[in-house]
Amino acid sequence: MNILFMAQCYAPEEVSAAILITELAVDLAARGHRVTVVTGAPNYPQGRVFDGYRNKLFSSEMLDGVRVIRTWSFISPSKKFWPRLFHYGTYSATAFYGGLFAGRPDVIMSYSPPLPLGLSAWFLSRIVRVPWALQIEDLYPDAAIAAGVMTNRLVVNFFLGMEKFLYRHAQRISVIAKSFRQILFKKGVPNEKIELIPIWADPNEVRPMDRQNSFRRAHGLDDKFVVMYAGNIGLTSCLEDVLHAADILRAQADIQFVIVGEGVRKDALVAEAEARNLTNMLFLPYQPREHFAEILAAADVSLVTLNAGAALSSMPSKIFNVMASARPILAVAPRESEIAQIVADAACGRNVAPGSPEELAKAIVEMKARESELVRMGQNGRACLEQNYSRQRCVDAYEKMLAAMCARKSLTPARVGKNV
Repeated sequence: MNILFMAQCYAPEEVSAAILITELAVDLAARGHRVTVVTGAPNYPQGRVFDGYRNKLFSSEMLDGVRVIRTWSFISPSKKFWPRLFHYGTYSATAFYGGLFAGRPDVIMSYSPPLPLGLSAWFLSRIVRVPWALQIEDLYPDAAIAAGVMTNRLVVNFFLGMEKFLYRHAQRISVIAKSFRQILFKKGVPNEKIELIPIWADPNEVRPMDRQNSFRRAHGLDDKFVVMYAGNIGLTSCLEDVLHAADILRAQADIQFVIVGEGVRKDALVAEAEARNLTNMLFLPYQPREHFAEILAAADVSLVTLNAGAALSSMPSKIFNVMASARPILAVAPRESEIAQIVADAACGRNVAPGSPEELAKAIVEMKARESELVRMGQNGRACLEQNYSRQRCVDAYEKMLAAMCARKSLTPARVGKNV
């Protein structure tokens, strides 16, 4: 197959979405497929183009057997709504000509967010007359509305209309969570059009390692019970609860909270922790990818968090990396969320509802007192990951979906859309 991916992030960005599309593209190329990715200049999360790259109108390179085409977009370090929206919009527009110059593929798959990228993918699929799949990583605009980012009624209605258009015209819609499928079905998308392929972690890359390691030593954590959050510090990450729990537990000097990552809420959280003089909270930037497994291994308990508003429209991928690392999970998420369900089904941790920092603090103290139980939870998570959420298993599913679309490519997206 000749596959064209359209995704805002691609290697070497050290964020989960970029890593997943990179691994998928590289693995499919290694299986003999011709793979092209149309993306932007790497800039996340600081909003500055990485060293060695330029924000050019068009550039092309080969990375691990994948042809990577980068197009221009407006890039700004601002975390405000309109600059970010302009960034998404400009990339979505220029990705169209990037795809046009890539040559005719057999199948196109675009990633959402950003939602407008789907319009470029749809238009390109109409021009070159090949099938198009929409890959949904977060449900937009639902996730943005739930996070309080999108409040203007005209803007909300505009994106709701765009969402409806894309769902109608995509030949296939791939989702990462059962809750996404349920929401799409309620929005009128036929169930047979939806493909559920979960997020994965690579059990060969992220693996169980010694808890006492160089990361702990470098940050003075050798004698600490480490409660770690590693990932995007966004509007739905619910880390305010973690900060309040740290305040409650400030007298227990052997409990240390470690927050590794960047995002729109980081500055405010750091400022609040400093104002409260929370010496039991350590904030670190994103770390080099080659140290990722070691960082996860340094945790006694790993946090996976999601606020109530985003319970059904977001799915943090960090949960699978934690499972791969064989560390117990302390989820701060609504009980109806898929995160809470995975933790319960796999018996790999505990769940606390958002907005309950006292319960979170209590759960941390209780987990600290049950070291043997933590080992068992971690082993359960690893076993569940290997059985259900491994990299090979999920890449197999994508390959099968794309191959089936190619086999039916005499049905263009336009014709399929008329049957919905």
